[in-house]
Amino acid sequence: MFALAAANAASVVLFGTLYAVAGAGLLSQVAFVACLAVLFTLMTTVWVRTEARHRRLAPVLRLGRIVVGLVIILVATPVAVLAPLFWLDEQLPVDAGLRAARGGVMALVLITLILVVFVNVAGILVALVRSAFRLRPARDERPDP
Repeated sequence: MFALAAANAASVVLFGTLYAVAGAGLLSQVAFVACLAVLFTLMTTVWVRTEARHRRLAPVLRLGRIVVGLVIILVATPVAVLAPLFWLDEQLPVDAGLRAARGGVMALVLITLILVVFVNVAGILVALVRSAFRLRPARDERPDP
């Protein structure tokens, strides 16, 4: 569960960084879409490999681990990003310009969390397809005669 939460946390950081860099105008649209596709594929692969360590568990337990790992990130990310942002906004004068940036940061957090949910859904679909095509045990898992 914590391994999946860590994979989701890595996704949050990487997607957030990509969107921040693109939002600053440092990437063209083509480069952004290409980076987004590569990053989405990479993070889905990391998620699938992380979740596959528990393939011997019952499906309900696996689903519970997935949900808890996702909920941890869905709660922790806004707390870790937005709570300090609002606190700092109250401490700084309005002339600092942080109040104008709050909307962009909140949108960035929302987009990042949506992408992490998509990574989890894609990971579940990949795991289901892999298990459907792996009907017979692999050589390593076959019992000795």
